[in-house]
Amino acid sequence: MTRILIFGWILLVTFKVSGQNIFPGSAGFGTESRGAYAGDSLPEILYVDNLNDSGPGSLRDALSQEFPRIVLFNVSGTIHSNMALIVNDPYLFLAGQSAPGKGISVVGAPFIVRTHDVLIQDLRFRLGADYPRQSDCVSFGGRDSNVFNVVFDRCSFAFGLDENLGLLKVGPGITISNSIIGYGLHKLGHSCGMLVSGAEKVSLINNIFAFNHDRNPNVSGGSTNVEVINNLIYNSASHAVYLGTRAGRNRPLHMLLENNLYITGPDNMNRYLLSIHANAPDTLAVFWQGNLTLHEGRVLDYWGEQLFDKTENFRPVTKRPFNPSVSDMTPAVNLLGVLSESSGAKPQNRDAIDSLIIGNIKNVSGRIIQTDDELDINTELSHKRIHIQECLPQELHHKPHGSKFTNLEIFLNRMLNRFIQE
Repeated sequence: MTRILIFGWILLVTFKVSGQNIFPGSAGFGTESRGAYAGDSLPEILYVDNLNDSGPGSLRDALSQEFPRIVLFNVSGTIHSNMALIVNDPYLFLAGQSAPGKGISVVGAPFIVRTHDVLIQDLRFRLGADYPRQSDCVSFGGRDSNVFNVVFDRCSFAFGLDENLGLLKVGPGITISNSIIGYGLHKLGHSCGMLVSGAEKVSLINNIFAFNHDRNPNVSGGSTNVEVINNLIYNSASHAVYLGTRAGRNRPLHMLLENNLYITGPDNMNRYLLSIHANAPDTLAVFWQGNLTLHEGRVLDYWGEQLFDKTENFRPVTKRPFNPSVSDMTPAVNLLGVLSESSGAKPQNRDAIDSLIIGNIKNVSGRIIQTDDELDINTELSHKRIHIQECLPQELHHKPHGSKFTNLEIFLNRMLNRFIQE
């Protein structure tokens, strides 16, 4: 698929993607999966009819089913969870784009993925300072860590008390794309964007990291084949992209760091897009291309000016250690214009949190926060109801002539890309 993206008067990029299996236009490790269609039977269609934390018609009930499933929403609003929402069973498509209005926000407890072949789109996840212990907002892994082919696309993550996103001993095949990862809470001294530890084949593409004190992301603990492409990082107080400790394995780290934009802000203590721990893996095969840092009115484009290296011997490799999932990438100088229009849940109908993040980046304002109450904004979403069943196409699982995707997948992709103002 080829997309032409235009912002203002600038022709930004011809954007080609290499895989279109999990949804039309998908890119990244794991997107070659068929998601809900990857099982031995066709997925069942389930409907979330209320905002209850449990019981019939709830999100928790839909997630707990053991068969392949596509979950659609007949409501919009905020789901307050009293305990972790856990996806234990594979072959899931959670289609937040089907919700009306501003969509769905899941708050109050962690969201955990412990399985494979999962696609989640157009949802918000907000943990919050009231959660009683240190926790990621969304995490991948745990138990057997049989976690692969998992894709979060066009989602929003905030208010984690550990990381906003934790990827622990997972893969191959994890993608976070077109998303906003912001406002990691510093209540417990751990405002962090994302940890990628012991993971294999991870793609971070077209995301915004903002107001996380550290780890935007941290890649460590024996991870390999990680691509960080076309991400915008704003106001990371200590580390932006951080290559952490080897964690005993000393496994070579192969990484692509391409066409990312780092904008320093009021909380920044340095200008370094890339920091490297003294105990990083001995072999760092990091390909660096097209990255920019905007710092105190200066544009830094040379890698040496954007690097803090405690090993004192790092140099980027001159040849990619593996092929990227995207080609013809957006130039870093254009990322703010592109991602401010397209990243996060319901980008044309944002909630107050994402709107504040985008506005603060554009104005080079805002601060890292201890608790979500500091923002002093209404985080509840309005409650609306529809009957999405009445809008669905006929022959849901039929593939039109010449298409790789079913009628339902095509319908949901159109909903994902619609421009609707509430």
